[in-house]
Amino acid sequence: MYLGQSMATSTNSLNLIESELISKLRNGDQLAFEQLYHRYSPPLYINILKMVKDELATEELIQELFTRIWQKRESLYIESDFKGYLYRVAQNLVHDFYRNLQRDRKMLDHFKSIATENYEHIEKGLYYKESEQLLKLALDQLTPQQRNVYQFCKIDGYTYKQAAEKMGISSHTVKEYLSKANISVKLYLLSNLDLVIGIILLVSLR
Repeated sequence: MYLGQSMATSTNSLNLIESELISKLRNGDQLAFEQLYHRYSPPLYINILKMVKDELATEELIQELFTRIWQKRESLYIESDFKGYLYRVAQNLVHDFYRNLQRDRKMLDHFKSIATENYEHIEKGLYYKESEQLLKLALDQLTPQQRNVYQFCKIDGYTYKQAAEKMGISSHTVKEYLSKANISVKLYLLSNLDLVIGIILLVSLR
């Protein structure tokens, strides 16, 4: 069984197996599709459900995502990055989901509350390569000093002391800048739920 094999093989073997599955999927092999579905749908489901707190909405997102994969199977030329392709397709679903949220004020407020409670989960996804543009948009809201501190401490891994020496300011000032930067980034993301949903999907594929 594919899932069992995935635990016992090397990364190169996994890539080879996945490449073979994708090739079969392009040719309409339903078994290959089911194996890819069973590999990727559980982490997607678990992580999206954590945020949405709605089993039906989560199931609908997952089903729609894989329906689109099946419908577009003949154009799949993604031998080495199926997860990245899943993410790009999932991004197209984000806008539909967000539009539905905007029409349902109660659901929108509910999702904002859940996103706030799970912000740490969301923030993690900001630092993936696929989120570079999202991170840039969030950092554009900061002052130059706040942005520099955020870059040094949150992205580059500097200590307060190292960042202070780099910028020629005190460690206390670095701490203050970072606190304000964190608040600004969080407010920006929670005010743009379409971005948040995209990050949730990205984290789910990791």
